[in-house]
Order: sequence, then C-alpha cells, then structure tokens
Amino acid sequence: PHFLFNSLNTLISEIRYSPTNAELFTQHLSDVYRYILQCQEQKFVPLRSELVFLDSYLFLHKVRLGDCIYLDNRVEKILWEMKISPLTLQLLAENVVKHNAINSKKPMVILLLCDKEKNMLVMKNEIRQKKNTVPSGRGLKNLSERYHLLCNKDIVVINDGITFTVKIPLLYE
Repeated sequence: PHFLFNSLNTLISEIRYSPTNAELFTQHLSDVYRYILQCQEQKFVPLRSELVFLDSYLFLHKVRLGDCIYLDNRVEKILWEMKISPLTLQLLAENVVKHNAINSKKPMVILLLCDKEKNMLVMKNEIRQKKNTVPSGRGLKNLSERYHLLCNKDIVVINDGITFTVKIPLLYE
C-alpha cells in the first residue's frame, strides 16, 4: 500500500512538472503491477524475469527519490535462466530503500552478483541506516521460510555493520 501511495503521488508530481517522464513512470508502474499479477501463482520464475522487473521497480524509485539508486548487475547472462522465487529481488530492493538513507549526495548502489561455487545469487548494499527506523526482519524471515518450504534451501543474511548481504539459492527447478 505504501509503495502504491508513494507511486501515485510521484505520478501526480511528474504529470505537472515532466509529462514525458510521467509517461515513462506510468509504463514502468504498469509493468511492475503486471508482473506481480502474472507471477502470483508461480513457485519459481527465471532470474531474467526478475531482473527485468527489478529494472522497472528501481526506475520508479529513481523518479521518486531522485536519480540516486543504482543497480550494479554483475550476473552473467548464462545464469539468467536459473530460477528464483517470484518477487525476491523486489523484496530485497525494497529493504534497501526502506532501511537506508538514500539521497543525491550519497547515492545507493545495489550490487548483484553470483556465487557460482555455492549456486547463490548475492545482493549487497552499503549500510546507511535511517534514523528512527528499527528493522523488524519480517520480510527476510518470510523470504527465508518461503525458500525453505519451496526447495528446502536457506537464504543467507550477513550484516557486518558496513555491508548488508543476502544470498539467495539459484535453482534449476
């Protein structure tokens, strides 16, 4: 609900100040919700689909926050057909936005890569915790339970105080 509310407020502002960007924003918002509806009943989706979805999702945040959040995608294309649970990357990106101070003076870079040895997708970001925000851990706990139920594999969460890292099992299905 917060994401939709924020998106609609951003769209209203873009319509007024940048109609061309408002069109792009609307297209990406449509892509995000179409993907959410399409993958609701699926256990796994190709990583490629999640990456396309993540681009649209992050575009919406870039418009809302200013151009200060970037994805450094280092996942080799040969791995893009591997499977992950739908909306995994959205949840991880949402956590980055929700829990970190992000602005034009200190842009946030989300690093995405693969640990081929362990067959894991790795998402990392610098920790810049927002003031007065206490992480509940609910989203990551739910994601962990989902992976355990679907494939009997665990996600790995590492918080070393400087970098927040989440490792997600890549599956052949």
